[in-house]
Amino acid sequence: MRMIRTLTALALSLALAAPAFAGDDATASAHHKKGMALKGQGMVDEAIVEFEAAVAIDPEIGMAWASLGHLYKKKQAYPKAVDAYEKATALLPKDATLWANLGMAYYRDGREADALKALIKSCSIEPKDAEVRNNIGTIKSKNGDFAGAIKQLKKAMKLAPTDASYASNLGVAYRKAERLPEAIAAFSKAIELAPDVADYHFNLAVVYRRQEEIELAIPQYVKAVELAPDMADAWYDLGHMYRLNHEDDKAIEAFNTFLTLTEGKDKKLDDSVADEIKAMGGTPVTDKPKKKPKKKNKKAN
Repeated sequence: MRMIRTLTALALSLALAAPAFAGDDATASAHHKKGMALKGQGMVDEAIVEFEAAVAIDPEIGMAWASLGHLYKKKQAYPKAVDAYEKATALLPKDATLWANLGMAYYRDGREADALKALIKSCSIEPKDAEVRNNIGTIKSKNGDFAGAIKQLKKAMKLAPTDASYASNLGVAYRKAERLPEAIAAFSKAIELAPDVADYHFNLAVVYRRQEEIELAIPQYVKAVELAPDMADAWYDLGHMYRLNHEDDKAIEAFNTFLTLTEGKDKKLDDSVADEIKAMGGTPVTDKPKKKPKKKNKKAN
């Protein structure tokens, strides 16, 4: 009889405990729902509190982990973003977007090898995602795998032929691989798609410079500094191009603009540029005495 009573008591205890789990699920769902509303209103910190509460109660709400990953990435808290996305992908392993987000969180956290694995996983689920292929290609290019980078970036361009940034990234990979004619074609395509981006003109100019095509490089550098007057590197290269083209006055002006922009950040380089200017008979802005501010006349009492 004592055994029967014990089992009966246990059964009663389990029966009484069951509604508590249902209530917990409802509470977790309520926190998740509130977090989504706050996220939609741009209230990042408040939304994080709600999502954290939801997963503390029910750790298997995959989309709550996904939202946490997004919000932590937005706050540049990349280790926390990685942890959240890892939990999300474990619960929702067939979600290509989550793998892509995990990949970029890894990348921002300096874990490039893990980033590639996650992005490749995303690509295996959704092969037609141009952005994922672009990101894979960009990382491969950065790490010296130019053949792999070019393969991915060409696919990205095929999937999204009007995206100028993909064309530019392909151009960078070709340039790094010393495939300069193909780099010119890619950068030219980027300019065709987005003619007002200074970086694209600068990148094309660099390739022309490497091929010693001075007369083709100069207009691209000029366009770059027209679009971005504070692009010091473009002014520096432009000065050298003008000098090689025997346009000393323009070279002096470009070099002095470079010196004005850098403001002594690299003294050794500045001194070298100043010597270039002097060799052409010019005066570096760094050698010109600064004008003293005019004294204000005191008003008579």
